[in-house]
Amino acid sequence: MFKWIKKNSILFFIFFFFFLFPFFVFSEEPSKDKSINNKQTVNAIKEKEKRKEILIIEKQIKDGAEKIRDLEKQSEIYKKNIEMKKVQQITLNNELDILDTKISIVQNVRERTQLKIREVNLEIQSAELEVLRQEANIENQKERIAEFIRIIYQLDQQTPLEILFLHNSISDYFNQVKFIKKIEYQVQGILDELQINKQILKGDKKILENKGLELENFKKQYKEKQLDLEEQEANKHIFLEKTKNSESKFQALLLAVKEEIEQADAEITNLEKKLREEMGKKLSEEKETILNWPVIKNRITCIFHDPTYPFRKYFEHNGIDIRSLQGSSVFASASGYVGRAKDAGMGYSYILIVHNNGFSTVYGHISKIYVKDGDYVSQGQVIGLSGGMPGTSGAGRYSTGPHLHFEVHLNGNTVDPVKYLP
Repeated sequence: MFKWIKKNSILFFIFFFFFLFPFFVFSEEPSKDKSINNKQTVNAIKEKEKRKEILIIEKQIKDGAEKIRDLEKQSEIYKKNIEMKKVQQITLNNELDILDTKISIVQNVRERTQLKIREVNLEIQSAELEVLRQEANIENQKERIAEFIRIIYQLDQQTPLEILFLHNSISDYFNQVKFIKKIEYQVQGILDELQINKQILKGDKKILENKGLELENFKKQYKEKQLDLEEQEANKHIFLEKTKNSESKFQALLLAVKEEIEQADAEITNLEKKLREEMGKKLSEEKETILNWPVIKNRITCIFHDPTYPFRKYFEHNGIDIRSLQGSSVFASASGYVGRAKDAGMGYSYILIVHNNGFSTVYGHISKIYVKDGDYVSQGQVIGLSGGMPGTSGAGRYSTGPHLHFEVHLNGNTVDPVKYLP
């Protein structure tokens, strides 16, 4: 037998390479394809699971958004009710209704903020899943590219002699060449997809970063709304303590507030006139008066000569009320001289600053004063802390809650501060 093989070695060699070897070589390809297909199937299952999770999260976000819209509609109804109550006769019951509605508004805003926190958390979860999905896609594409490169490399390593013996015909050889070209096109396509997915991943990570900042901002807002709620509830409690749920006591309180404000207005008018006469030369040396916001710019809760001001029956609202948390820094709106820094204890505390060009500014409901009469202050200098929380230092007989009351006087008359603020 061995002698026969030896004598016919050339025939055996040709037989092996033309008939047996191609079987061994190409019989490995299906197993490789099967392995690749298995990996792709597993990746496809994982991809489907992540997409399913993302869809569930998107549904939860949509439901939350609908609840937020409903709460916003309810909040608008509350605000309209307050406006209606303000123009009605000032009675104890009306004022209590207004206080209760204000509490409901704050609760509403707090609930909306809580829903927004949940919404952003869900969006973060969705973005994180999207990041994982894109990372898995990229890894899968890298594996496919590596597998194709290995196949191309193996095929490119064949010598002319191997090519001759590994193919049954010249057409088989050209089919292999076409196969290699096809793989090269596929690799280029995957590389293009890979670059696109990398850009998408970069964008998803940026979205994730921005959502993190948005979440922190909503958490901060929620804490502020919690403080607002506590302040409004304390405001109502103090109001009930002062009025003893009695209409006559409430009306007596309003008259006491009227007297307090009138006294402060008369005092400010006389002091300003006197100081302007005494300090005329010094004031004329000052630069042109340009006003800035006395607290960090915020919502104006009561405008100049507000027609809905609840105490308009007794006195006009000669300034603007700027929303400001209790104890916030109050800045000198412009450079000038302190005409009066009145600490009235539990009464109405204020600071009067006289400027040039006939201007003066008044800062009311001050809980803490950092300057004294006659001091020169620069624009932006901290002159005290805001107040207005009922029952606290500087708030006065009755206040509607934490804020800064800000007045601008021009040539002895009160004017709308908004016209002179940036």
